Amino acid sequence: MSSGRTLALTVALCALGAAALPAQSVARYSAGTRRYHLISVVTRAEDRNGQHNEFKVTNEQIVSVALAAHGKDSLDFSYTMDSSSINSDPPITLPDISRMKGAQVHGVMGPTGKVFTYASTADKNDPDMQNLVEGMSRFLVVLPQNAKHGSTWTDTTRNTVEQNGAHLNLTSIVTSTIIDDTTFNGQTAWRVQRNILLSMGGTQSAMGQSVDIDGKGTGQGIYYLSTSGVYLGSTSTQNMQMMIKQKETGETVPVSQAVTSKVELIN
Repeated sequence: MSSGRTLALTVALCALGAAALPAQSVARYSAGTRRYHLISVVTRAEDRNGQHNEFKVTNEQIVSVALAAHGKDSLDFSYTMDSSSINSDPPITLPDISRMKGAQVHGVMGPTGKVFTYASTADKNDPDMQNLVEGMSRFLVVLPQNAKHGSTWTDTTRNTVEQNGAHLNLTSIVTSTIIDDTTFNGQTAWRVQRNILLSMGGTQSAMGQSVDIDGKGTGQGIYYLSTSGVYLGSTSTQNMQMMIKQKETGETVPVSQAVTSKVELIN
């Protein structure tokens, strides 16, 4: 998987709201403005010709999120990328992400996080920026109506990526459960557990050669939403096992990829 696609896939998601409101009996988001620190670490390893190669890519972002009342039962939202940095160990060629600073996504959503409409200031002719926009538009975890302790729901997402000679089909099946009430950072909060099934298949260009990709993986995450509607933070992991077959030579290379992500409320 290209580093640009890795960056796009590691754009974080989740929810937010405002403090100092009465506790709600069901999970939903409240109007307010917050800033978040997002960090994702991608560790990728492959074995080729008896050699084991591994590298780690770390992506950090600061995102401002604003929600405001819109009509009787909806919210205006605006997400702004305040800063973004990326580095690797050992050094590898990474995408230029400087243009991502200041990118903004805005639209209208329901109080449970379901997006009705969205638009962006990003260049529509820039595939990497459009991947970023798509990820930012899903920054909030979408809750079902009347979600409360014990609620369980499943979301299935299917995406087709066609970029730089690639044709990849991506599927994620996410099962979420509000498992209990707890205290997080001094606030009463719902704890949402998410279990993820991932699959990937298709073709991609790598180092001037066409390759077939087939992969499957799993993920887990815990997300905290205060009973007053404030997204407080999250941690998540994903593990993917892939087989990459070079069409010209028939060589098959096993690849493993692990992603750890964390979201922290700054203020």
